[in-house]
Amino acid sequence: MDTPDSGKPAPAGSRVRDRKATLDGIDRKLIALLQENARASVTELARKLKLGRTTVHERIAKLEANGVILGYSTILARNLGAPASRAIVMLSLVQRMQPAVMERLRRLPEVLTCHTVSGDFDLALMIEAPQIDDLDAVLDEIINLPGVERCRSSIIMTTNFDKG
Repeated sequence: MDTPDSGKPAPAGSRVRDRKATLDGIDRKLIALLQENARASVTELARKLKLGRTTVHERIAKLEANGVILGYSTILARNLGAPASRAIVMLSLVQRMQPAVMERLRRLPEVLTCHTVSGDFDLALMIEAPQIDDLDAVLDEIINLPGVERCRSSIIMTTNFDKG
């Protein structure tokens, strides 16, 4: 997605640029359809929404320009059939080190998500590795990052559902 002023893609996880952007029922339905199938054609979306192609195209462009839609992605099969080991990791950081820690975490392929949270911890991560030993090695790497004060991890035993 291009930002209207710079021509560059919006950074992943960036906030909605137009705080006044409001979503109506059609926008919400359009977003739901795109979440089901981001590869759906404008023609297909227009048919399902009972709108003109131009209208749907303009709505998508507006959602992208306002930072509501940040991009489209490919979801890969995890470990090609082999069950992966996952953990939720909570981190407390040295004050003012969050940007540097987050940049290092971003480079680790095992870190799937990183959330700023309230409470006793600063960040919540979802990490994944092929086996428990690999997960342990990633946890050791995360714990030893400069700026990480405290770490608590919980291995995920079962995923009951994933709306992901």
